[in-house]
Amino acid sequence: MSAKTHPIVVQSTDRTAADVIIDTLVDAGVDTFFGVPGGPVMPLFDAVVRHPKARLVESRHESTAVFSAMGYWAQSGRVPGVLVTAGPGGTNAVTGVASAYFESVPLVVLCGDVVWATTGRIHLQDMGPDGVGIETMMQPVTRAALRLPASSAAAGYAAHAVALATSSGRQGPVLLVVPRDRASAPESPTELVVASSPSRVLPAADLATVTEVARRLAHAQRPLVVVGSGCREAVHEVRAMIEALNVPFVTTPRAKGILGENHELSLRTGGMAASWWARGYIEPGVDVALVLGTDLDDVSVGPTRYVAEGGDLIHVDLDPTVFGRGLKTSMGVVADVRAFAAELAATSRVNHISNPHAGALAAQAKAQSPFDQPDFATDPAHLIAPHRAVHDLAEAMGPSARFVTDIGEHMLFALHYLTTERREAFGIHLGLGSMASGIGSAIGRALADPSTPVVCICGDGCMQMAGSELLVAVEHNLPVLAAVFNDGRYNMVYHGYQQEFGRQERWAAPPMDFSLWATSLGIPSIVIEKPGQITADLVSALMASGGPALLDIRHDPNVRIKGAGRVEALQQMSHGGGQPC
Repeated sequence: MSAKTHPIVVQSTDRTAADVIIDTLVDAGVDTFFGVPGGPVMPLFDAVVRHPKARLVESRHESTAVFSAMGYWAQSGRVPGVLVTAGPGGTNAVTGVASAYFESVPLVVLCGDVVWATTGRIHLQDMGPDGVGIETMMQPVTRAALRLPASSAAAGYAAHAVALATSSGRQGPVLLVVPRDRASAPESPTELVVASSPSRVLPAADLATVTEVARRLAHAQRPLVVVGSGCREAVHEVRAMIEALNVPFVTTPRAKGILGENHELSLRTGGMAASWWARGYIEPGVDVALVLGTDLDDVSVGPTRYVAEGGDLIHVDLDPTVFGRGLKTSMGVVADVRAFAAELAATSRVNHISNPHAGALAAQAKAQSPFDQPDFATDPAHLIAPHRAVHDLAEAMGPSARFVTDIGEHMLFALHYLTTERREAFGIHLGLGSMASGIGSAIGRALADPSTPVVCICGDGCMQMAGSELLVAVEHNLPVLAAVFNDGRYNMVYHGYQQEFGRQERWAAPPMDFSLWATSLGIPSIVIEKPGQITADLVSALMASGGPALLDIRHDPNVRIKGAGRVEALQQMSHGGGQPC
């Protein structure tokens, strides 16, 4: 790794170590902090609120605070901080931190601790090795789990946390545990040399490998490029590569929107809730597939097994442990996806290497509708169908809107029916697949850029779990539209259980009037039951003050997308599959 350095003089006379930590983080670009206050972490909260360049966002739950931080990073590209207190504060954050880890989102998580964790005495909420053991707990889901050993090390450890979160080949969250006594202690002036805009030296494939990949794709009878979320920072390079090779592509669910779905070579999404373009193209059997930046888990593959038995699957990723796990890999290339795609595009253009007929094959697959219900935009069913609700939302919000989906049956309709053309237009947190992730993420995205609305498509179960987080949107007057798909049950679980076990159970999320609930929070809202009710004028009226609003969408819970759910995806991966019915 190489990096330019410059000295930062941390003037910490008459300051606490907490001040020095926040000073150092802000100087490194970490100036927005999400969290929930509590006694052991209050010195750090105090340092944030007194810092002239720091912003504090008080969340309602620690896990949702991390999801908000993830959304903030996705929209802004700026590394956020997360503040959690000892005991349940730290343990509540684990789900969010794990999600950030599996999605390679850089965060600095500052966890307060009680003084007794420093002295070895026993006390409530001890996060040390004799208590909760938070470092051990978070070690598997962080880039590093650190504990401040002394107040004099505050600047060094804060700078090190940022470097670890951002400077490795795989970015991710870093935990820094700060006991209250060390945070409150005075710090002497420190001259600290830290990395300035560190550059990451990442492995790149050699020219011979790149040329071989180009030739295999060019000579294939039915080639395919699979674009994963690891391509998020390589949009231009991957698009240029695809166009130079003339090979059709699909995106995994987490990568939806990275490349425009109206591109002539796009087959839209593969994996769970895959488009019928993708299914139709893949069904006869892909002989050469190039997979970029995805681990090919069951959600990413689902009914679209991207290469036929005996076919050639070329997998490019910085993490070699993903090779051969989801589908059998014939060539594993450890390389930076961006550099690899750029080199492959250049090699294809210079040597005039492209596939002569794959574009025509893609056009054949695209002769049919990509959607499970081709007439979804005009479905007149008296009780609004979820696909019609998605269409009406997209029409009402216009092309500049951003969508985030939470986890549940509603996300299948968002994945399948929304059409996205921009990277920032769609978000989903499927690294861990946690309910309530979308609600927090929408808030973080709106904080990062409040100029256009963020629509959170979520279920009634998600809203019951974390709906109070919308109070953050109220406090900051954020343009978040919560579109609650209200069916009175955990609908994905309901249908999956019926498929797998052959009988029905209620799996109910107790019926709730979310419109009435939102009104009690000061959030404009309305009940939606019929197609055509969601309009641009309605949304404009609800969000006239610039702040949040809520749509309580009472939709038909029995409408599904064929072969789209989690049970089907798991069955495909477990048994190798067949085609969805």
